[in-house]
Amino acid sequence: MDSRVSILTAFSLIVAGFLLSGCITYQLSRYVEGDKVVFPNDQLVVGKTTLGEALSLLGAPDRVSKAGLEDLLVYERALLYRNRIKVGLPIPLSSVIRTSLDASAYGTLVRYDYLALFFNSERILSHKTFQQGSSHPYFKTLFSSNR
Repeated sequence: MDSRVSILTAFSLIVAGFLLSGCITYQLSRYVEGDKVVFPNDQLVVGKTTLGEALSLLGAPDRVSKAGLEDLLVYERALLYRNRIKVGLPIPLSSVIRTSLDASAYGTLVRYDYLALFFNSERILSHKTFQQGSSHPYFKTLFSSNR
């Protein structure tokens, strides 16, 4: 009887080791879309800075739009961080049962940096907005009702 229990225990340990010896992978990804957004606060003066001065200082904006009678320039960068973990069964088991058994989970975090400049009809800076690490892009924040 003892030998049967020993053999059964050994067999159970071998099968459990075989089943649990799968592959574990972890992936960390970082994507950046757009150029770094700088905020030269001392050089952008509301009521003084012209559209030409802002363009020569910051370069071409990512978006240009009309906001009522004002021109809107938006400089924006998106940072995406993704973490993923995947646990799979060993290849020999997958070839025996002809299916791939695995479990995976991932999380994604997107952050936006933006600078928005509003210019009146005389092409003078009327107001400005700068945000780092926002969870929404500027246009979504601008037109949402939850501001």
